[in-house]
Amino acid sequence: MKASLKDTLAGEMLALSLQMYGCRVVQKALETLDDDDLPSLLAEFHQHVLSCIHDQNGNHVMQKCIEVMSVKAKAAHDNGEIQREIFCSGQIQFIIDDVMGNVAGLSCHPYGCRVLQRILEHCADPQKTAALDEISRCHRTLLDDQYGNYVIQHVLQFGRHSDRESILSIVVESGLLSLSRQKFASNVVEKLLKYGTPEQRNAVVREMLKVVDEDGLGEHAGGTSVVILMVRDAYANYVVQTTLDVVAEGTERRLLLKELNAHSAQLVSFPV
Repeated sequence: MKASLKDTLAGEMLALSLQMYGCRVVQKALETLDDDDLPSLLAEFHQHVLSCIHDQNGNHVMQKCIEVMSVKAKAAHDNGEIQREIFCSGQIQFIIDDVMGNVAGLSCHPYGCRVLQRILEHCADPQKTAALDEISRCHRTLLDDQYGNYVIQHVLQFGRHSDRESILSIVVESGLLSLSRQKFASNVVEKLLKYGTPEQRNAVVREMLKVVDEDGLGEHAGGTSVVILMVRDAYANYVVQTTLDVVAEGTERRLLLKELNAHSAQLVSFPV
């Protein structure tokens, strides 16, 4: 049965992957065929990676290639089968290479951003590290992009401490209030709070406690705290709620609650 399936797919992988129903057959085949049957089929995507990623059907196949071969590589690693691990992860290296040459553009693409997310979720450490290094060159650009923000959220979840530090620095430099008021960037700030270290979370709280003018344009002795302005905003208020969910007991949390309670009369609709 598997031999017959492989023979049927041979020479047709690209064409089928670009069809609505054909792409589902290819994905199922990737999940069910034996490891040794896959290299020749995967090879049919050489020189066609980017065209598949940009296609509404083909992008699902590229995601499945990354997921299936990475899961196989991880299983081999866990079983101490080093050569099998190298073999499996190596079968998708051509996909990784093509993506690495186009990280900024793909991260801002509705399908490309999904492929980047699968790499961060599933790939072996060397491949994931290469992706994180390339993405780090465009953290600032991607943070508030309608698709790139999803890649940055994955960086925060699956990335390194240094990646979270980089994104935290951008949040501080660009202004916590400004970013939290944006639909896409506010999601990134929430993920930073969720996956950051206690010190990184406290750093965000310290930004919330700064006093600025009503427009949030700069520190102002007679102004309003950033957190109060955030509570009043349609997007930023969710950042405050996430902060209260994840920040541990300590000086920063006590000061934050004190500030919110001091303005409770103005914030009757907000659950402190």
